[in-house]
Amino acid sequence: MVGEVKMKASFFITYYDKKINDFGVGVIKEGNSINIGTFKTGIQKEEVDALLKIMKQHSVKESNDLLFISPGICVELQFSELVDEKINNPIFIRFLFETHWQECRYEKLLGIDIAITHPEKLLFPNSSTTKLDYINYLQTISPFLLPFLQNRLLTTIRFPHGLFGESFYQKQCPDYAPDFVDTYLHEDINYVVCNNLSTLLWLGNQLAFEFHIPFETIHSDGMPSEIVFDLDPPSIEMFDLAIQAAKMIKDILDRLHLISFIKISGNKGIQIYIPLPEKQFTYEEVRLFTEVVATFMVNSEPNLFTIERLKKNRKNRLYIDYIQHSEGKTIVAPYSIRGKSGGYVACPIEWEELTDNLTPKDFTMENVITRIQKANPFKDFFIAKNEQPFQQVVNGLKSNL
Repeated sequence: MVGEVKMKASFFITYYDKKINDFGVGVIKEGNSINIGTFKTGIQKEEVDALLKIMKQHSVKESNDLLFISPGICVELQFSELVDEKINNPIFIRFLFETHWQECRYEKLLGIDIAITHPEKLLFPNSSTTKLDYINYLQTISPFLLPFLQNRLLTTIRFPHGLFGESFYQKQCPDYAPDFVDTYLHEDINYVVCNNLSTLLWLGNQLAFEFHIPFETIHSDGMPSEIVFDLDPPSIEMFDLAIQAAKMIKDILDRLHLISFIKISGNKGIQIYIPLPEKQFTYEEVRLFTEVVATFMVNSEPNLFTIERLKKNRKNRLYIDYIQHSEGKTIVAPYSIRGKSGGYVACPIEWEELTDNLTPKDFTMENVITRIQKANPFKDFFIAKNEQPFQQVVNGLKSNL
């Protein structure tokens, strides 16, 4: 995880390292005790002396360097992140004399105080990815995913048995949702609004794989917060068509001095984003622009691109979906995984990465975690909203009507 997120959790002492004066700590994961890290910061000398006295009285094994103890002594630690099942920057807070060591569970490190059900459940065919891996992914990616879910009506696709069973769309918040889950009533549907990490991880425990969000927030008065061009080739084998279309749109946007961002859809296409200032443009005004761009592309390359909505009439051409950009319609959120074999991610990329060897199969959960620790291609997305010169484009289009 990137960023200084202050988290607290309970751990049990497992050993003392005499050489470096560190205390090892563990938690319960899938019924087994695992070592999760060490600490020495924050604990006072008299507390260390008292702890070592107890550990020596109840030790199960001792060497020149290490003193081991069975689980029993519990402590509360603060830490900044959880990476590869290890806590970083741990700080001792206090002893937990009333806590039983079996209450120190791995899932509590993920920010939720609920048991993760069936953490060992496999999610995808021909893959060792488990439900707990998915929860870990959501926790790591949350600083980058949550801003796009903030105050948006959420539609998810639930896969209770992973890709080994049936799936279903879910808009209505279930009655059993915890109190920390925000909701918003819209057209007789009480939507989940994922405004916090606890809600995100609760949804992950429900095996909601896809997070689909509208182009407007609940506070935007029905006006779009961004423009998205959805470039949909006939198949993943024809992904090169999406690359070609994206390059063509990028050239158009650059000529208009519009700020744009790009992401892999996680399925077989590419999506191009143009952030907009809040509550400034209507969908009708935006449609003037998207229709002109789509029509220009189809007229330029009629054998490659189409705006034909019926798949049977597309004839292996890439579909430029601008009709979908309207009030109440949705798009998969950046960094959401998709409910397809492989569990690929709808991942933002840099424009420089748009090369002929680009493929959606490169964007697995594991690879995306590695990527995000180096750079976030959407980091300036919300800054760009107020710098976007889209009013000039609208004025030009209206003057030609």
